[in-house]
Amino acid sequence: MYCISINYKQLKTESREAFSMQEKEQEAFFSRIQKEVSIDGVILLMTCNRCEIYAAGSKDTMSVIERIWLAQKPGKEELFYEHIMRYEKENAIRHLYRVICGLDSAVLGEVEIIHQIKAAYLFSKAHDMLDPTLHIIFQGALHLAKEIASQYQLTKLPVSVGTLTTGAVLSFCQEKKEPHILLVGARGEMGNIIMKDIVDACQTVQIVATTRKHHRQGLAFADTKQIRWVHYEERYDYVDWADVVISATNSPHYTFVASKVQKYLKESKMRLFLDLAVPRDIEEEIGTLSDCVIENMDYIESLAKHNNQKKLSEAKKVELYIQEKTDEMEKTLLMRDFYAKKKEQTAWLQDKSASWLLYRLKDHVDHNCFAQILDVIGTAQEQSTERKEL
Repeated sequence: MYCISINYKQLKTESREAFSMQEKEQEAFFSRIQKEVSIDGVILLMTCNRCEIYAAGSKDTMSVIERIWLAQKPGKEELFYEHIMRYEKENAIRHLYRVICGLDSAVLGEVEIIHQIKAAYLFSKAHDMLDPTLHIIFQGALHLAKEIASQYQLTKLPVSVGTLTTGAVLSFCQEKKEPHILLVGARGEMGNIIMKDIVDACQTVQIVATTRKHHRQGLAFADTKQIRWVHYEERYDYVDWADVVISATNSPHYTFVASKVQKYLKESKMRLFLDLAVPRDIEEEIGTLSDCVIENMDYIESLAKHNNQKKLSEAKKVELYIQEKTDEMEKTLLMRDFYAKKKEQTAWLQDKSASWLLYRLKDHVDHNCFAQILDVIGTAQEQSTERKEL
């Protein structure tokens, strides 16, 4: 497997968003990839903090991926080659594992990335871009993430994009008895998370959430004393009412522009515009309006740095476990390739005794490795005996 990554470590939001691909762009990318015989499969991971392409194929895989990616983002070659990160084979698997376990996130240990990776995997599968290698590796990654979540404290510590956003919002509104929040993109995954975290954290908060659909079916939250749903086209009607305006959409165009916001502002009070979308969809000029402050994902990332220190100790334990699982996946892939490509050797091996194989291994591995093999045999025998007794 190969991986090409552009993430928050290399580029700020403004530059990084130039390489992001929305759904139609991803489908166009797949169409081009399907014509390349050197590519077996592709998974596109496009989030607010990273643009990554995972692929399986021949040794030319990365150069083909780079060529097609740049063909969809013309004029960005210099920025692209200066900041991309490349991973191959074992390093690509380890990178994926670190990403899905939250070790490579701006918010150390975040869990949202698990759902984003699963969605990317399923999107690729739905478009027939998933080959057996990517399938095995990504299934292993999803299983690993569940293990980490259940066995380690890393993902249980209360720091995520949702909780950081909630903290920023409530801090801004700390003098408000009844904070007013306008949330655009509330039907999306990030919007749902933010809405839930804010409602859980403050019993007096009032949220106006937008939806582009006229019917209310499929909403994660119904209208309550704290939450009111309105159509997206009515969003400007609530700008003056709001203390904080949050945009967390996948929209390719602006959800708020300065000239229109200015027309609707009547009450003199400080307002925070929080842009969590990539590409950004709140016009920067809003920050020049009187009593208006605008922040984006870079601000959330800066908050994350202060929280990450709490998780570093637990992260070291997870790193060691990831290394074990990376090695285990490498061995799984080697076994799969052996049985798939070495038919004659597999048939020949079936005729040999375990003792014959043991003596051959003794002649070709060091004593520490051979001791481990003997321990495995002893454990397997004991477990077999126990099962028979039961």
